[in-house]
Amino acid sequence: MKHTHHGKGKLWTLAAAALVAAFLTGCSSESVTQAQATDIALEHAGVTQEDTTSLSVEQDKEDGVEVYDIQFATSDRTYHYDVSRKTGEIVNYSYDAKESSQTSTESQKEDNSSSQIQAVEDAASQAEAQESAAESQTQAVEEEEARAKAMNVAMDHAGVTECYTHRIEEDMEHGRAVYEIEFFAGNMEYDYTIAKDTLEILSYDQDIEGWGLPEGETGSAVTLEQAIQLVLDRVPGAASTDVRIEYERDDGRELYEGEVHYDRTEYEFEIDASTGTFIEWSVDYQD
Repeated sequence: MKHTHHGKGKLWTLAAAALVAAFLTGCSSESVTQAQATDIALEHAGVTQEDTTSLSVEQDKEDGVEVYDIQFATSDRTYHYDVSRKTGEIVNYSYDAKESSQTSTESQKEDNSSSQIQAVEDAASQAEAQESAAESQTQAVEEEEARAKAMNVAMDHAGVTECYTHRIEEDMEHGRAVYEIEFFAGNMEYDYTIAKDTLEILSYDQDIEGWGLPEGETGSAVTLEQAIQLVLDRVPGAASTDVRIEYERDDGRELYEGEVHYDRTEYEFEIDASTGTFIEWSVDYQD
């Protein structure tokens, strides 16, 4: 009886140990070690541990499931795995390709190419600006030369070799670009309108500056017929019937003034009645 009891006690002891082991096994939530989980992830990725450039393992939870959060990288990719700590099952995983050195080189080439293109464009813009400046300078020189030519035309027509230029300006007359020129020579003032494109004289006039009767002189020394002849001498081909003239006395000054219409040209004049000097003479060529 004593032996049998002893056997029963031994059986109870074994049974209790088995129950404790089973209990401990059931209570543990980690049936997979970190090393095993890492091997599972590496094998799934087709990567050996020697190929990795970095590796980290942490315990985490993913949607209530206890997992190992495993992250590792190779020369061309980075990987992220969640492996169940209880079953070793891969809960989820992802990977990203790194920018390769070739991509970086190509990107650098693109940047260099863009810089070169920008440099070429900048050089072209600078060249264009220089060309435009040169053209503007050339135009300014040509314009100055054209003004000088117009001035010479006016002076040659007036029979003047030296003068003081009061003004020379561009203007529009009847839709045509012209030079308006005014200059002085001696006691005469000259005004000319000259076509800009052809340098043709379109109109002109001349006036005596500071004109007045000589002190102590009175009466008309020039007759009306003589005044008309003075005008006709300036308009070859015109007849006395083309001349409109009248005698006037203004503030003690005696003069003949009038106009001539001949060969599509209008002439206006004022003549000093005491001396026969033209005080004013203007010509307007009609279109």
